[in-house]
Amino acid sequence: MYKVLTEKKQCKARKSLDSLSMRIAQSAPLKTHKYFRVAVPQALTGQTLVAFLQELMAFDDLADALHLATLLLQHGYIFPVIEHSLLVKDDNTLYRLQLPYFWPSHATHTDNVEYAIYLSKRLMRNEQKHGLEEDEVEAYNKLLELLGHMWDFITVQAEMQLKIQKEKKKSDKVVYDSEERAFWRTRRPGQANCLEQHIQKREKKLRKPTAAVYRTELERLKFTLKTKPWLKAVKASETMVSWCEQFHDYDPFISTPQPSNPWISDDTNLWVLNTDSVEVPTERRVKRWGLSIQELVRDPIGRQVLETFLESEFSSENIRFWMAIQDLKFSTNEQVERKAQRIYEEFLLSGAPCQVNVDSRTLEATMKSLQDKLVARRHAFSPAEEHIFTLMSKDSYPRFLRSQIYIGVLSAAQQQGSRRLGWRNFVFNMGNQKKLPAAAKQHKISRDDNSHISLPKQLSSDSLSVVKAQTQRLPTESFTTISNT
Repeated sequence: MYKVLTEKKQCKARKSLDSLSMRIAQSAPLKTHKYFRVAVPQALTGQTLVAFLQELMAFDDLADALHLATLLLQHGYIFPVIEHSLLVKDDNTLYRLQLPYFWPSHATHTDNVEYAIYLSKRLMRNEQKHGLEEDEVEAYNKLLELLGHMWDFITVQAEMQLKIQKEKKKSDKVVYDSEERAFWRTRRPGQANCLEQHIQKREKKLRKPTAAVYRTELERLKFTLKTKPWLKAVKASETMVSWCEQFHDYDPFISTPQPSNPWISDDTNLWVLNTDSVEVPTERRVKRWGLSIQELVRDPIGRQVLETFLESEFSSENIRFWMAIQDLKFSTNEQVERKAQRIYEEFLLSGAPCQVNVDSRTLEATMKSLQDKLVARRHAFSPAEEHIFTLMSKDSYPRFLRSQIYIGVLSAAQQQGSRRLGWRNFVFNMGNQKKLPAAAKQHKISRDDNSHISLPKQLSSDSLSVVKAQTQRLPTESFTTISNT
């Protein structure tokens, strides 16, 4: 059914192109042109063709006429005489109208026998003028093997066609040769064929709607009336506009970056000032941390500053747990089991040295994911990860933006000249004002060791501290004993 509908649409389109091509053939200004002292009969320039189409179709824009001419060329109604191209050029390039016998609406199907006759006929003529191209030689050899049982018939047909063609005038022979070559150029290997359909369109089939389909559509419409998405669309549009305005200063396509783009000006200061181990981050970089927690944790320096702030609140295990999960996701397969075991023993096990604060429902869902063989081990901690990240974004992140640590790093970035101090000088002093518990000190990850970490896919496999679990190691095959804890 779908194939029949598609063929009907193609037939209708071809009829329209046939009608247009017939009008062009009846009134186009064809004449003989000179190309390096060689006469080119029955041709017209691309500039003349585009202007003629613009006048014939009453186009306001010259680009529309140029596009229509390109479509006619790609479908095989016109073709370039000298230089082969799939685009019509609005210059003195010569084009010729295709013979109606070779139009797509007339020559709908071409078989291997016809192509073999055409190639054989070319080989029987002057090799310098009619020699085969590389892809045509390859096609000829394949056809010779495929149609070897009837090659005598192909040779006889080629000789008969050559004999008939020799009786024509020289100019007619030149025109017919170019028309025939242009036809096979659009139908055979090595060229794009506009008459072919994409495989996805050919394989698509029409399905008759069932009662379940209508029932689903009815439920969707009821839900639409209930939720009133047309009201939410206005709010969503305002949110998107506000979001784009926030990132206006950080988009190099909209605003000019300072310093200049290294790919354009060969000035590498932009890369130097934004490295992961820079002593003093730029003011723009620090202000970007205030847009969202995603921007903060994406920056390696931002993660270190956030960890220092959480240490002052005795909750640094949250960011270290989240970083450990990111490292697990992008670790090699042989490291996944070992790192998953270490994360469980350090952050989730009852009485763990850096146990994170997750509710019983989240912990139960995490344990179930660890025991489920269908869930990849690198993604088994997703429930706990989402819970901790939500906790940081709603609780810790707003306090971080109001903290003296963030304000101090921002002021350090705003200082000029020799007065600029490294952000570590300020952050570490603030972090040392409150002493950490002994257990947290013992298992704390060094920020200096992790200063090179960048998320998401550049996490170092050594970013986690090597913790020797004091509890007995759990079985690595399926975490079956986790639920007993």
